[in-house]
Amino acid sequence: MLKNVPVQLEGYKVRALEAPQFKTFQNDAGKIEQQTTPDGAPLYELSVFMRQRPQDGQRTPKGFEVKVTLETEPQEPLEDEVVELVNPRISQWSRNGRDGVSLRATVVKLAG
Repeated sequence: MLKNVPVQLEGYKVRALEAPQFKTFQNDAGKIEQQTTPDGAPLYELSVFMRQRPQDGQRTPKGFEVKVTLETEPQEPLEDEVVELVNPRISQWSRNGRDGVSLRATVVKLAG
């Protein structure tokens, strides 16, 4: 499986949809736990809307919403702001008969 493949987001506008939340998961006993890095630092989850920037007078394609896992707590309010993902990467995952692709970044900051 592919892990931590760098992603180039130039040409896309990324807007935070809400404030980041602690990333959680349900353990085997059914309890909700906070997800952490291997060294114990908390992970955060941020919903963003990505849309390609218009080019040469063409219509802008539709955008999409995606959740991003952040390795560092953002230091500024981000809700409804245009942001930049620092060190964005994708990874494939497979668990319990399901599979997909996740997006992760070191941190998010205000664009510009």
